[in-house]
Amino acid sequence: MKRVYLLSILITLISIVNSNSQTTQDSTIIETTKNNYFNEELKGLVLDIDKQTALPYANIYVLHKNKGVISNEKGHFSINISDLDKTDTLRFQYIGYKTRNITIGQLETSSVVYLKEEIINLSEILIFGSPPDPVTIVKKVLENKDSNYKRTTSKKQTFIRERYISDIDEISLNYKKSSITELNREMIELVEQKIPKYSTSYTDFLGYLYFTKNQDDSITLKVDPIRTVSLKDKDIAELEQLVSVFENIIADIEDKEYWKIKSGVFSQKLDMDDENDKPEKDSLNEKTKKLSFFSRRVEHQLDYSLLDNKNQWEFLHNTGKYKYTLAGGTRVNGEEVYIIDFTPDNNGKYFGRMYISINTFALIRADYEYAPDKTGRDIHLLGVGYTENQFSGSIYFEKKDSNYRLKYFSYKTGANASIDRNLSLIKKRKRLLFDKKLNELKVGINLSVRSEESIEYLVLNEIEISEKQFSGFKQQEYMEIIYVDQFDDKLWRGFSIIEPTKQMKEYKKQEVNYIE
Repeated sequence: MKRVYLLSILITLISIVNSNSQTTQDSTIIETTKNNYFNEELKGLVLDIDKQTALPYANIYVLHKNKGVISNEKGHFSINISDLDKTDTLRFQYIGYKTRNITIGQLETSSVVYLKEEIINLSEILIFGSPPDPVTIVKKVLENKDSNYKRTTSKKQTFIRERYISDIDEISLNYKKSSITELNREMIELVEQKIPKYSTSYTDFLGYLYFTKNQDDSITLKVDPIRTVSLKDKDIAELEQLVSVFENIIADIEDKEYWKIKSGVFSQKLDMDDENDKPEKDSLNEKTKKLSFFSRRVEHQLDYSLLDNKNQWEFLHNTGKYKYTLAGGTRVNGEEVYIIDFTPDNNGKYFGRMYISINTFALIRADYEYAPDKTGRDIHLLGVGYTENQFSGSIYFEKKDSNYRLKYFSYKTGANASIDRNLSLIKKRKRLLFDKKLNELKVGINLSVRSEESIEYLVLNEIEISEKQFSGFKQQEYMEIIYVDQFDDKLWRGFSIIEPTKQMKEYKKQEVNYIE
C-alpha cells in the first residue's frame, strides 16, 4: 500500500484487514506487429495451435547459450538479440506441449509461435503396473519437499515485477475528539479531502539476489540492484506532509509509552520496538529507496515458493478438500512427470493443474486459481468487512543435478475491505496497575476500498557461491529508482525482462483523482 494511504488506512484497518492490490489485465490475446525488431529486441507471441489461446510463462531460451526469458501472462515475449545471429535457435518449452526450435531468422516472417499439446498415456512411461492413486502422489510432494528443494548458497540474476491498484469507493472521516494538537478537526477534514480515490503503480526490478543456505544467519538475502524502474506518482506534496505529521506523532514515544488502536471491545497495540514496524524513513531523496526495506519485501514474496502457506497451497496440505484426476503424463527436460488436475470437492477453494515428477515426487509446475464462486478469507463482523475475492498462482522449478531450483513464479491477489466503526488512536504509559492514557484521537470511519496486487519473479541465471562470497558481499544502503510517467521500452534496451502487458505499456499516470 502506498504511503499516501498511510494516514487513513493505518488508523482504520491495521490488525483488522490486510488490503491487497494488483493490475487488471488487457483483454487482447493476439496483437499483430509488422516489425519484430525494435531496438534489437525480438518480440513475439506463444499460442496453443488448436485452441488459439495464449500460453503464459512459456520458457524461451537460446540453445547453447546462457540466455532466456519467459512469456508474460498473455503469452507475449521479448528477448534481446543484439549479440545473436539469424542462425541462432530459440527453444520454446511449455510443460505438456511439444518443444519447438525456431531460428531467429525464421521468426522474422512470423512473430507468432504455435505449440502443440502433448499428453502421453501413462502406460508408455510407467514400467510396472497401474499408476498409483493421485491423492497418494500429491501427498508425497510435501513428504519429499526437503530433499527435493534444498537450500543453496547462490547468486541469482533476477527480474521482479510488482503491480498495484487501489480504488476507494467511499470514505468519510467523522471527527469526534482529539487531545493531540496536530490531529485536530481541520487536519482530519483535510485528510479526507486530499486522499486520492484511485492509485496504481508498476515497478520493475533487475538485479542480483544473494542467498545463503545457513538459515541461522541474521541476514539470509542480500540485494545488488542493476536497474529499477517505477511509474511515478503525480505531485501530492500536501498529502505527503500530512502523512509525515502523523508518522512523526507515532514515532514520538518515550520509555514505557506506546500507541494502540481501539474500536469497541477490540484493541491492538502498535509495537514500535520492532524495526520493521517503525515509520519508514527510507529515502535520501525521492529517487532512492532503502535496500533493507526492499529486501524484506522480496523475502516476503519468496515465501510463496516455499509451498508452506497452507492457505495458498491448500490443495497440497489438505487433500481431503479436493478431487484429483490423473490426466496423463509428459516429459520435462528428459524427466517423466504426472499431470494431475484438481477441483474443489469438500470446501476446497482452488482448481488447476500440477506436474509432479514420477521418480522424485517433486512439484515441477502448478497453475491454479480460485474456483468459480470461491473466495479466501471472508469476514463480516461488527462493521468490518474483508473478502479475498481473487487469487491465481503459477510456479515452475527446474531440475539441476538432484535439486529442483525455482525458475519463476507469479501470483495475483485481490480483496475488498470495508469498515464502518468508531476508532480511537490512544497513547498510553505503562504503570504498575493500570496504564495511564496520555492522548487520544477518536474518529468515525466509513471506508470501502478495492485493492489488487500482482507479483512476477523470474530467475534469469543462477550460480552457486561460497559462504565466504556471500558474507563478503556488502549490500548498499540505498538503490536508485528511475521514475517515469509512462512505460518506455528504451529504458530496458539490452536487458532481458518479462514483456510488459499491453495495458501496462499504454498506462500513463493521470491527474490525481481525489474523493469528492
